Amino acid sequence: MNIKRLPGFIIHYKLVSVAAFLVLASIVYLLIHWGIMCTNLEAWRHVSKVCSLHSSGTAAGILCGPLCSEKRIHSLACETLHAGKEAVFSAHWETTRLVFKASRIQSNPDQSESLFWTDTAGIKHFPSEEEFADMIRDLITNNLNLTITGEQLKRLSRLRRHHVETNPTRRNLEMENVWPLLQENEYILSILYEDRDVFPQLIGTCGTFFAVEYVKPIQTPTGVLALSDSKPEWAKSRLLVHRETFSDRCCKIVTRCDFSRCRRLKLAVMILDLLEEFDSNFVEPFHLCDVKINHFGLPPGGQRLKFLDLDAVFSKTALTRLLADGRSCEKHEDCDFFDCRSFCSSKQKCESPVVNNNLQIICEKIFLGWTLSGTIIIPGLLMSQHTTSTLAVMLRQCANPAGDVTNLPRAAVPDSLKSRLYNMLSEMEQQFSTPE
Repeated sequence: MNIKRLPGFIIHYKLVSVAAFLVLASIVYLLIHWGIMCTNLEAWRHVSKVCSLHSSGTAAGILCGPLCSEKRIHSLACETLHAGKEAVFSAHWETTRLVFKASRIQSNPDQSESLFWTDTAGIKHFPSEEEFADMIRDLITNNLNLTITGEQLKRLSRLRRHHVETNPTRRNLEMENVWPLLQENEYILSILYEDRDVFPQLIGTCGTFFAVEYVKPIQTPTGVLALSDSKPEWAKSRLLVHRETFSDRCCKIVTRCDFSRCRRLKLAVMILDLLEEFDSNFVEPFHLCDVKINHFGLPPGGQRLKFLDLDAVFSKTALTRLLADGRSCEKHEDCDFFDCRSFCSSKQKCESPVVNNNLQIICEKIFLGWTLSGTIIIPGLLMSQHTTSTLAVMLRQCANPAGDVTNLPRAAVPDSLKSRLYNMLSEMEQQFSTPE
């Protein structure tokens, strides 16, 4: 096409141009609305709003001062892929990098009203300390099926760990700021299990925002890793790589090919170690119902992975209560909660507990990769042309324990297969991490 005729072409087809622009603008809007895309302006807008509330005396928390008046929290940057959160953005507080997350209280205005009642004169009446404690216990029991200790109750009911607010007005304000935060699974779990080192550490709050330590998500596209392991041997052996990734003993001096495989194997073993923690080291197993590779992260200098998205993390009993709630269904998928799956009964009711487990989800979505009609379209973390047939068969069994070829897998990985997979991956990781 002649460039000089381009303006006339656009004018001639202005309706098509306008329609294309509107479609593009709509796509960008939806991507931002769903949290897939974001801009730093959003982060500043959220900070401006919470700081305005802090100035008016309605938002409180230990981070309000550094964030609003002292300006010691800076370098705000939006974080993508935060569907389900009002906002997620990172920032720097002196030498510490934080991630701020917004409570979803704004989408449910009844939550704040349930904390207090307002009389005809417009005066708010707040619960007593005993009543507030009972409200918190009931909330934790109903949402997570957990029983909390007295110390945990104190921690959950206050904004500052070692400070007891005795001024009635300031205490009511503290309750008003704490209550919406307690509607967030992520906030609660960060407090209850801060000693387990499996979730990001809570740093502080300001209004309906809470901040946790920044943990870098695992961003490596698994398909690219698999492809990088498929280069010709002459290309792989030309360059030696000296790096330390995931642990001090992994991938000391190996070829590019071996480094790639070592890195993937080490990551797989670390994921399995974290799953074992969730399965065995809590009062009852915790289920991860929204699994993505970037929901796992490694702190700077850390040797253990952490799980970063806690919105869809539930104890087994709480998840069963969520799935088997008796609602009507037409197909099995109607009873699922993200990656946690159940059955639609013959009475067309959701009455079954969760039927798959964390390892099945990991094998299906991360280790094996995206499949279509049994064929791997995008290879996962452990799939490449160098994957042994034994490991490939084991991964397929792990991803689909019941061998269902017509529906999504709806079965848990047995312990025997879990042990065999862990042992094989550990041995392979040791083999590739040992320099020749």
